[in-house]
Amino acid sequence: MTGLIPHIVMAGEWVFDHSSTVELSHVDRTGDDGYSGQILQGTPNLHLHGEGGRFTADVNYSPTISLGTSDTDPKFLTHDLLARSRLEAVEDRVFIGADASARLTGNSSSGAQVDAVNFNSEGGQQSYSFGLTPEYRQHINRYANFVSRNRVDWVTYSGNDDGDGSDSSSSRTLNASIQSSRYFNALSWSLDATQRKTFYDSDRDDDTRDFYSANVGYRFGPRWAMNGSVGYEDNDIDTDRSDTNGATWDIGATWTPNARTRANVEYGDRYFGERYAGGFSHRTKRTRLSLDLSREVTNRRYQQTVDSFFFLADSNGDPILDPNTGQPIIANIPQLEDTDEDYLNTQLRGAMTITGRRTNVTITGNIANRDYEESDTDEDSYSLTVRATRDLGSSYNASLTGRMEHVEGSNDGDSDTYDVRFSLSKNLSPRTSAALDLGYRDYDADGSRESYTEKRIGVSLTTTYL
Repeated sequence: MTGLIPHIVMAGEWVFDHSSTVELSHVDRTGDDGYSGQILQGTPNLHLHGEGGRFTADVNYSPTISLGTSDTDPKFLTHDLLARSRLEAVEDRVFIGADASARLTGNSSSGAQVDAVNFNSEGGQQSYSFGLTPEYRQHINRYANFVSRNRVDWVTYSGNDDGDGSDSSSSRTLNASIQSSRYFNALSWSLDATQRKTFYDSDRDDDTRDFYSANVGYRFGPRWAMNGSVGYEDNDIDTDRSDTNGATWDIGATWTPNARTRANVEYGDRYFGERYAGGFSHRTKRTRLSLDLSREVTNRRYQQTVDSFFFLADSNGDPILDPNTGQPIIANIPQLEDTDEDYLNTQLRGAMTITGRRTNVTITGNIANRDYEESDTDEDSYSLTVRATRDLGSSYNASLTGRMEHVEGSNDGDSDTYDVRFSLSKNLSPRTSAALDLGYRDYDADGSRESYTEKRIGVSLTTTYL
């Protein structure tokens, strides 16, 4: 077995890209936490993509070193990581998935997108997550298969004056399922049992969530399918609700009229009341549209492991790359309160991509209501981001990004954020480019947060190594 693993991993197609960016910026920020000065940053961008018959991997890693002058106070070292892999260790039997992320987040719902420059002034945190997902499959007979999907993961935060990592946590998920085999054709069914335990380093009590369900689905030809489930859940969690146990049910439908369009909807009942979810996606030769609606109880650590991989995609479904860094662009997710408290999250988000011969436009939006399970906080947020890139010819490229976000009802008070970024780059050689970057941000807040404006101008040089 050990002799087969290297062959499985190395077989197939592997692509490794490496680029390095050096940027010198002048930053001028007004307000009580204002500062002005120069910041020098160096960022190596590493991308690894591999595909084989039994192994896939995708790694994007960009550490940044920042040095500041005058009264600027950048974070010296920050990390930006998105990584996923999957190995078929034993053919059709044993699978091992792994994922990891590192990104900068704010520790409040200020609306500001945190980076190395404003890390300390925005109370930023460096967050990390790592997960392993082993899966075992066993054919029982012509009627049924046994599947066990399990997971362990870790999430931690560190890096600012207030963040000592005390809100770090780990989680263990055990799952066992008896599923229908191919004998049933259009009919599918399963019996599932899942337990998830989360262990917190903070004062919050550890929680346990048990879920049992019987599921059935039926496909009415190539376009329509329906599914339903009944079950029982037993949750030992921190909440002000009088009861977190009881019966559950769910019904849903999927419509796939063609290869370019898909829609699904689900509705059901759980301990917190109505549960619903839905999605719609459509693509053409030059456009891609996706919508996602959900109402579910979640928390910050769970979203840390899921939303890290919400990429913007082109009309083919491939991640859209930043023309300056070559890294996938992630849809902006509004910041969350600095707590591991569960909350009922009602969220609608969408993304549209328009791909032209020389111009690409991406639009992302997010509407969310978070009703926290223990505190009295009821928080609403709205965000919209528009990004356009243009090939100007003669080796010139330009990008313009505008973003707005409104947050109300948070413990930090209401806030509005307006952010505009412009970049003009020129290819100096097949592997080297230079760029001029301009940025403006206006943050208007009440409550405990201070309003400010921030202006940036920077020049950068990027070299690509193949």
